[in-house]
Amino acid sequence: MTYVRHAHERGIVLLVAMLVAVALALAGMGLVRAVATDATIGANLAARQRATLAASTAVEQAIATLFGAGAIDPLRDEATRNYFAARQTGEDARGVPAVLQSTASYPAAFVVLDAGDGYVVRHVIERSCIAPGDASVANCTLSPPSVEAAAGAPPPGEPPRTPFYRVTMRVDGPAAAATFVQVMLSSAQPGYRLAWRSLDE
Repeated sequence: MTYVRHAHERGIVLLVAMLVAVALALAGMGLVRAVATDATIGANLAARQRATLAASTAVEQAIATLFGAGAIDPLRDEATRNYFAARQTGEDARGVPAVLQSTASYPAAFVVLDAGDGYVVRHVIERSCIAPGDASVANCTLSPPSVEAAAGAPPPGEPPRTPFYRVTMRVDGPAAAATFVQVMLSSAQPGYRLAWRSLDE
């Protein structure tokens, strides 16, 4: 009888040990999966950050195109400078222009910038206007007037209101993922930059 009781106890201990071993194996597999996921997420975040930094190359070029020496005529399109004198139709829900939604849609005359480390940047500059031509209140979104001008009595020497410009960039990197960034620029703003945002895929 004692022998049967000890055998029964050993059987229970063996069963418990096996259950503990299975639980530890499952926990180990979960830990390995979590570490692999963390590593993948970290790599993706690093690639996105690198792509966003690469976009600054196009921002500087856009500022030179719009406001630098030898700046373009903002009243008309300039294909070799990636410039449209009016907002383009066909943008997606994120606000990405049709010409940047795929690399095949990008105009052949537009410049492609090499940002190094396998990153290339395609960008489009759009004036916030309905149509090319004069930057009037009826045609464009303009910088706000001063309080005095809004009341109908602009002070002497007040600068004219100027249109906003939207620069959209598509950055393609080594991982074959596209990152989209938009910047709003204005000559009425010191430093020209108004806003910067990353567009989600």
